[in-house]
Amino acid sequence: MNTLIQTHPNKWLLLVGPRSIRSTMMILIARLAERDAVHVLDSGGQFDGYLISRSLRGRTDFLKRVSLSRTFTCYQVLASLENAVGLPAPLIVLDFLHTFYDESISFAERRRLLERCIPHLERLSKPAGGAVSIHLPAVPSPEADTLFAILKEAAPEIWIQEIPVQVPQPARLF
Repeated sequence: MNTLIQTHPNKWLLLVGPRSIRSTMMILIARLAERDAVHVLDSGGQFDGYLISRSLRGRTDFLKRVSLSRTFTCYQVLASLENAVGLPAPLIVLDFLHTFYDESISFAERRRLLERCIPHLERLSKPAGGAVSIHLPAVPSPEADTLFAILKEAAPEIWIQEIPVQVPQPARLF
């Protein structure tokens, strides 16, 4: 797996992959924290301080540079992005679309909220850049595909990690 993901000034990177992309994101957060402050918005319960600490090889003083916000609804995601002050630190958003897959909220409302989030991603990625990770839902749907297409269209740069296809091996008798 490519763990050498780089954030770029003035733009955000969209990272698409399976849930295993989580470890890549924790390594990215650790690398950024070694340099300076980093802001993390966790939308899908993906933040793992232990894994970040291991990536920092026990230098827990760098963990103080990580500011973390957790959201549990797509309304909270928008509110967090709206209220965030643009600072010269990278923004990392974990599992961004997770709360937007909530079918108890009408699709029109989820789409409207997502479209309102995008300008804030652009605003908060200046000047230090940022990265937004997503995974597609386990059960595909036209609504999830539409939300992904909106985000993909807005992303200045996209990194997609394909899920390796496992070819079944014939059973061995001996």
